[in-house]
This record gives sequence, C-alpha cells and structure tokens, in this order.
Amino acid sequence: MTNCTVLWGKVLEVVKAATSSSIFQSFFSVVTPLSLHDDRFIIQVDSPIVADWLKQKYAALLEQSLTHECGRPIHLVIQCDMDAPPALIPTPAEPEERPAPAVDLDALRQQRISASNLNPSHLFSTFIVGSSNQMAHAAAFAVSQNPGRTYNPLFIYGGVGLGKTHLMNAVGNAILARDPHKRVQCLTCEQFANQYIAAIQSETIPRFREFYRANIDVLLIDDIQFLSTKERMQEEFFYTFNALHHDGKQIIMTSDKSPQELQHIENRLLNRFEWGMVVDIQSPDFETRVAIIRKKLETHGNGVQVDDEVCNYLAHKVLNDVRKIEGALIKLFAYASLHRLPITLDLARDCLKDYISSHTVNLEHIQKVVADFFDIRLTDLRSNRRPRTIAHPRQLAMYLCRDLTNSSLTEIAQSFGGKDHTTVLYACRKIDTLKSSDQVISHQLDALKKRILESTARM
Repeated sequence: MTNCTVLWGKVLEVVKAATSSSIFQSFFSVVTPLSLHDDRFIIQVDSPIVADWLKQKYAALLEQSLTHECGRPIHLVIQCDMDAPPALIPTPAEPEERPAPAVDLDALRQQRISASNLNPSHLFSTFIVGSSNQMAHAAAFAVSQNPGRTYNPLFIYGGVGLGKTHLMNAVGNAILARDPHKRVQCLTCEQFANQYIAAIQSETIPRFREFYRANIDVLLIDDIQFLSTKERMQEEFFYTFNALHHDGKQIIMTSDKSPQELQHIENRLLNRFEWGMVVDIQSPDFETRVAIIRKKLETHGNGVQVDDEVCNYLAHKVLNDVRKIEGALIKLFAYASLHRLPITLDLARDCLKDYISSHTVNLEHIQKVVADFFDIRLTDLRSNRRPRTIAHPRQLAMYLCRDLTNSSLTEIAQSFGGKDHTTVLYACRKIDTLKSSDQVISHQLDALKKRILESTARM
C-alpha cells in the first residue's frame, strides 16, 4: 500500500501549482492525510468551513491527482473532527463574567457601538449570501462567535462595492450584541494613519500606542492597501498587529487585493496578513443580484411593489457592484415618485438607460480582456483558426459573453467574426460542463470575470 503521507505530498505539489499561496496556506496546510484503503483516500481537517470549501472547490482536482498518482480511480473522503455540531460555526466559549442587569447591558452596548465607529445597519441579517461570498460570510460569522480564536487575522479582499465593509462591520456588531463588554474599534486604514500623524505632531505617541495595543479587543481595519509606500506607518502597524495577536485580540482587515497582489508593503507584514484566513468576495451571480434587489426593496422600498421582470432586468444590467444596484433602485424610486408613475419594466428602461449604459459589460470588452489574458491577438480570437491556444480562449470568451451580458446567441456569434449561433451554444455547453470538473478552467473563469468586472467599473 502506498504511504499516504508520501502520496499526499505529491498531490500537494499539484495543488501548489494551481492555487495561490494564501489559499494553500489557509486550506491545505491544515489537512492531515489519514489513510489509503482500496479506492478511498481519507484526509482530516479541524474546521467544517475548510472541509466544506475543499469539497466544493478542490475535490475534483484532488481526486484527479490521486487517481493519476495511484494509477486507478481514487475517491476522496474528507473528515472533520468537529463534525458533531450541526452548524459551520465553532461552539462559543462560556462567558467569563456574570452578565450585568439587562438595562445596564443595553446602555453599555449602545455606548460601545457609538465609540466603536461601527455602522449599526451592517448586520449579518442584512447581508445576502450567495456563491460569490459564501466562504467569506461563513468565516466572518465564525469569527463573530469566537473572536481571537477562530481565523485570526481574517483578511477579506475583493472589488469595490461587493460587501467587504458590510461583513467586517457585521462581525463587530455581532460581537457587541453577544458581549457588550468587548472593546471594538472599526476604522479605515487612512483614519489610522491620520491618527498616527496627529499623535506624532502632538507628541502623544505613547497614548496612541496604549489605545490600540492595550485597550482594544477587536480591531477592524478597512482598505489596508492604504499602507502601500508608507514605511513608517507599516512599522507602527506591524508592532500594533503583533501586540494584539500575541494577546489573542481579533484583527480583521479588508483590501481590494489579495496579500500577494499588494505592492510596496513589507514582506513581514504580508506574511502576517496570511497567518489566519484569507478569503475573497467575488462579483455576485444573477441569482444573488436578484436576492439583493429584493432585500433592498424590503428594507428601503417603503412598501412599493416591483414586478419580477423589473428585478430581473436590473440584475441583468447591473453586474459588478452592490452599491450600483442600490443606486439604480434609488434613482428608479425617485423618478417614479416624482412623476407619480407605477414602476414598470418600460419605466425602468427609460429611467435608467443612461445610468446602466455606463456600467454595462459589452461583448468587445470581454473579448479584449480574454485576448490580453491569454496573450493572443483580438483578430485571432474572432477568426476561424482552431489551434487549442486560440480555440480554448475563444470558447471561454463566448461563455463569458453569454454569462455576463444580455446578448442573444446570434449577437454573440456575430461579434466573433460572423459565426453561427450553434458555435456559441456548443462553446457555452462545453465550458459549463468542464468548469465543475476541471479546476484549471474554473480558476481561469474566476480570474477572467474578476478582470472584466473590475475594468468595467473603471470605465
């Protein structure tokens, strides 16, 4: 029988080549290979979240690698030593202190929320969970139930308007709801920098350090990429991070890029950013966008009834930014109220045509991004040439055109040099089938979507 540790080491070499180091460290460094028996390879992890993530994202890749190494089909079994609890969240520790009377706790809670700089409307209950943010939500909720012990630090990254700040605030609000004695501080990295500069100018650095290193239980820092090129600030944050982490205080950071993508930040800091859990939030898929629109209507619609076709229209047209979805709804409500008109599909089209046209992904832009990604000419992508180096990117581009736009198969086919719509249909079906079993294609799609949506937002 093949030694399971040796076999797992060979599989990890494949995984390293297919994933970023942050993903590898967060998920694969905590895996323990247990046994290989007949056609079953058993591994163990210590977190249900990690187990669920591996099953969803990497089971196919791992089984392919195991099958290749063993020369026969191998089924992967993922065990978790925390399988007993029904939820994905670790059981919270017992409170250390006897709670104060309810009235005093409520007063203290309001005082803490006010002092923490948290947004009280950013709660887990108002956050829409979909496939694009499921992992980040689960990790954040786990932290809120067991701060300082589960995923410390938690590093959340993703594009603008996707919910990073909402999740971070939700953690702080949930912690104070559970224990108002906790001292939570939420601020942007720029605010942290400005406070540090003010402390230097007023010669109150010791007070600044005492506040952030000794008087905080939970530190929430938004837009940590602001540290870039600020060497003195990086040093200050480095020692603040060390002091908090050493004392078991929870740290959460958000960024527009993963730790590996951050420029001009010291390696010792980047290394610490990856100590706990690194998770990303991607642009919401169609179903999640519809759910977000429905939630916004429920919360801010003042009882206004909106047909499903209007919600679907907005979900199709506003793709990459939750804030833009909210902005579109506000504009639509204001227009309908001003003109005393019911909200219909025709009204939405007329009212939002200028707003939507400036934020819509188009076929040509998708083609350019895909061509740049694979370093091929745009003319080749639209040609009839069939080498795999061109055919594969072309099929991905056709799939993304179908997925990210409201264009018909015929319109997409015409944009690729006048091809037949059946060619596009074949490409879409092929990629849709392969993306669930081929991790390389799945990762290529994720990377391309991110580039397309982020570059569209900057246009």
